[in-house]
Amino acid sequence: MEQHLFFESQGQRLLGVLHRPDGRMRSGGLVFLHGWAGYRIGPHQMFTKLARRAAAQGFCCLRFDFRGRGDSEGDAEAATLSTMIEDTLAAGAYFRDATGLRRLALIGDCSGSEVAIGAAPLMEGCDSLVLWSAPIVGADRTQAESAKRSAILKQYWRKLLRAETWRKLLAGRLQGGMIRKTILRGGRGAGEEGAASDADIDWLGRFDEFQGERLFIYGGNDPTRAACVEHYESLCNRARRPFERHIVEGSNHAFYALRWEDEVIRTSLEWLQQQYPT
Repeated sequence: MEQHLFFESQGQRLLGVLHRPDGRMRSGGLVFLHGWAGYRIGPHQMFTKLARRAAAQGFCCLRFDFRGRGDSEGDAEAATLSTMIEDTLAAGAYFRDATGLRRLALIGDCSGSEVAIGAAPLMEGCDSLVLWSAPIVGADRTQAESAKRSAILKQYWRKLLRAETWRKLLAGRLQGGMIRKTILRGGRGAGEEGAASDADIDWLGRFDEFQGERLFIYGGNDPTRAACVEHYESLCNRARRPFERHIVEGSNHAFYALRWEDEVIRTSLEWLQQQYPT
């Protein structure tokens, strides 16, 4: 069963979708956290697909839109990682009340993974994280952002050599402003530039404080992968926690191919089934 519903965060209504299994429930549920530019369906509907497959395996799941995104109330321009963490805590409280489950996992995509790391030690019952393409938190991102910018420049250079690109240019169908903005920002969205409130978050402290299990999943061709994997392996070693990772060979940052998408969903679900038996 899939139920559309509303719950509140800081006085504003957030839209969510609650998935309930037909048969026996597992001992923990799943709450999904989308990235800056997304909403509750996830990248190319990966959250929807995973939630439905998970519900068929006995998981209760909650997908929702952060404030200012999708069909939730709020101003998108006012969104920060801090407000997204507040929304996540509200979602977790609602989910526990609605399902009666006391344990849950957070599943984050890109910036949603940052939110999961920031929210997990503050959330009652959260004991597992599945982190897709998690950016670096609590450390210098120069190396990862430089690799991402270089990959973007190479991508646009290849497009520049295509006849189709020149046809779009001559027809006035090329969005030069958007391309210029993408190159200048290195692929980061406006919200990912950072906010003053986010600077007060003790990311490393929260990472160390969380004593649950974590699974990191990256695309093999994600330009930020090497720096991110090195960073999180170091943090897990420092916290004396296992570093579990899965690399989807050949995949880009957003897993934009059916075989990559299926591998991410299947790997995530198999890992979660181990964490939460029926």
